[in-house]
Amino acid sequence: MSYFSLTERLSLWQITKLQTKLKINKAKRARAMNSIKVKDYMTHRAVSFSVHMTVSEASERLLISHQTGGPVLDEHKHVVGFLSEQDCLERMLEDTYQNESHYKVVDIMRTDVLAIDEEHSVLDLAQTMLTNKPKIYPVVDSSKRLVGVITRSDVLRAIDQHHHAIYEQGHRRFV
Repeated sequence: MSYFSLTERLSLWQITKLQTKLKINKAKRARAMNSIKVKDYMTHRAVSFSVHMTVSEASERLLISHQTGGPVLDEHKHVVGFLSEQDCLERMLEDTYQNESHYKVVDIMRTDVLAIDEEHSVLDLAQTMLTNKPKIYPVVDSSKRLVGVITRSDVLRAIDQHHHAIYEQGHRRFV
């Protein structure tokens, strides 16, 4: 038999109730974060490249779009590579020294692309971004066709907006 006084029992009951409520709220927050989808925060009009495009043409496209890179697509709009400003800069610099420019995107693109599904959770992507270094991820649909890109800034914005919404919701309860 327990020898707690009535106030101690009441306090223990209140603590247990509060702990249960906190666990429920934590689970609700986790579900809410997982419900934030990449498709809601991605850039739909991403700069993309053809494998047959010259490096010079790709560089111009990057400069006009103000993006730091983009996916390389085959004729079916499937992602087959990724081209960054750095890739173009290296090749353009080499071409300047050699006074020629004959390279194609297919010659310098990276083929180990980390593409993600548009239904992917922003929170899961944020975790991936902590260990992998790409700044831009191609977003593909269920048939693996490009539908957009998502950047670290997009992910940060999504999480920030979610935090503000939670704060506002909690703040309204107490005001």
